[in-house]
Amino acid sequence: MTSKNIIELIIIIIGIGMSAFFSSSETAMTSTSSLKLRQLEKNKVKNASLLRKLLDDIKHLITTILVGNNIVNIVTTTVATIFFTDIFGAKGAVLSAIVLTFLLLIFGEITPKMIAQAKNEEVALKFAKPIYISTVILKPIVMVLGLITNSITKAFVKDSDKTDIVTEEDIKTIVDVSEEQGVINFEESEMINNVFEFGRRDVSDIMTARTNMEAIGLDATKEELFKFLRESKHSRIPIYGESIDNIVGTLHMKDIVNFIAEGKELDLKELARPTFYAYENMDVFDLFKSMKQDNVSLAIVVDEYGGTSGLVSIEDIVEELVGDIYDEYDPEEKEIIKINDYEYLVNPSLHLNDFNDYFKTSLEEVKNDSIGGYLIDKLDRLPKEKDTVRVDKMVISVEKMDRYKLNLLRIKFLH
Repeated sequence: MTSKNIIELIIIIIGIGMSAFFSSSETAMTSTSSLKLRQLEKNKVKNASLLRKLLDDIKHLITTILVGNNIVNIVTTTVATIFFTDIFGAKGAVLSAIVLTFLLLIFGEITPKMIAQAKNEEVALKFAKPIYISTVILKPIVMVLGLITNSITKAFVKDSDKTDIVTEEDIKTIVDVSEEQGVINFEESEMINNVFEFGRRDVSDIMTARTNMEAIGLDATKEELFKFLRESKHSRIPIYGESIDNIVGTLHMKDIVNFIAEGKELDLKELARPTFYAYENMDVFDLFKSMKQDNVSLAIVVDEYGGTSGLVSIEDIVEELVGDIYDEYDPEEKEIIKINDYEYLVNPSLHLNDFNDYFKTSLEEVKNDSIGGYLIDKLDRLPKEKDTVRVDKMVISVEKMDRYKLNLLRIKFLH
């Protein structure tokens, strides 16, 4: 082996090493999370800002790496062919192709990329500076190739084909995967997903319907008021005039206590605080902001005709984000009671979204948004006890009624 062959061998080894460098750089940098990179920048990790600069122009970065890798591979292949031909003669060309393909695949492509994938942040930060130098050196070639490839790409890809870098579904997927991997727990995952649903809910979706409202008449006697307050578990009570459709104010328990402590005669009209109104189709988030701004914790929901449709409290809104909040005065009523693996008792007022979330079903709202309303929509008449509706492999039946009001439903899954 001559000194010329030794130099050729050194060039081949360096070429395989350079190929490994470019291959691992591409994998490491393209797989580095932009969120993680922001954290690294925030913590002032070395080369993090330079890596961010490279990734900001990802097209230029990838083109530079591909150009560098191809130049290295072509030079290495050419030198290897000369080297093997000098030593083995004519058959050296074939031998060169076989040996170099094997070496480049193992040591120049597959192994470096697997290592870079496993240690992407470490490799990306380590190679950021040499790759930046490569972008400067290869800039003229990359610019020419960029002009050619961009013109070809525009012929096949329209601007309308471009999508957002991060979508809502992407974030939900990240949350789901994080929960599966144990990064966040179920409660945290549920709360994050509730934030997305929060902005889509109308007031009618979370309000307490007028049939379930606790309210007292303005003309109630002292004895009626005290009896009502003993039985009520709420600290704020709507006061109505001629009917429930004429809410004249809100009664606060704290005000009553103050009146009693001061020895004053109870007067509901004097005690009543102004009513805060909201419409059924109002966005929950907008209502939340308005209630915070006006410093109120209870809103009366009215329909399109001005009649009382229900009420919403700040607690109802917060529960949309964090789940049900119970205190020592809340009745221990469960929305869903499991009988066995196939049968359940369900509160008819349970919202369809909550029903679908619990049972992993996909019932769609027709006219009403509760599971009881869904059954009525399917029956298309007033229900009576033992009425049933079958939906796919699920049977919804009326378990209890109070005159015309649904009190309890039974859900049975066929198997």
